[in-house]
Amino acid sequence: MIYDLVRYQLVDENTSSMKRENVLLVSLGCSWGKCTFCDYQDDKSSSVLACDSVNKKVLAQVKGAEVGASVLEVTCSASYTELPFTTINYIRETCRDKGIKTVILEGHYIYRDANRFFTEFFKQYGINTVFRCGVETFDEHIREDILHKGLPGVTPEQIAQHFQWINIMFGMEGQTIEQLKKDIEIGLKYFDRVNLSIYTTVKNGPERDVDTIERFYNSDFYKELKMNPAIDIYDEWDEGNEHKVGHDI
Repeated sequence: MIYDLVRYQLVDENTSSMKRENVLLVSLGCSWGKCTFCDYQDDKSSSVLACDSVNKKVLAQVKGAEVGASVLEVTCSASYTELPFTTINYIRETCRDKGIKTVILEGHYIYRDANRFFTEFFKQYGINTVFRCGVETFDEHIREDILHKGLPGVTPEQIAQHFQWINIMFGMEGQTIEQLKKDIEIGLKYFDRVNLSIYTTVKNGPERDVDTIERFYNSDFYKELKMNPAIDIYDEWDEGNEHKVGHDI
């Protein structure tokens, strides 16, 4: 079903070194669909018309040059390859009409071979593409046995051949700050940008480790990450914006 969600936000200089607009679109469904930390996958429709109806309204909120943004980040309830092609075309037209120069598309590693086709598609309008992959952690036990991410045996080097940005997740039971440091080190070594999401508890998923998250926020390591222009931190449950991080949509 299609949920009533916040689907547009402007990421500005208060939370990121890269000003950009972010849209959350409706997909036809995630064909992987096994990730235990993800509840976005239920935000879907088997109807192309239903997806397009919502997605056109969301994309109509993009302002581009009007707000000094030239980057559009596209997120959905699956991989970008699982958006209707009509929606992909709306994205390209929106970028052209609003002066967007770069579009960021998020997808699962299993769709890596499709990236080059979308690069060419957007290039026809002079729009650059950046591909973002959700790895969540490079600790394979957590990633595969707990999160069921579907990347068994895949190395950072292999992912970096196809994706320029990476998603890291931290703050669930079983994770430590030392493990996060390793993830960040690997992420910065192989990728242009790291999106760090502080974990939010979802139904049937791991619990949010409040104590470990608080130790992270009180650590010098957190202060270092906040100063690094290649890292964005998101915490949906930081409702009072106490830590001045971004909010996922």
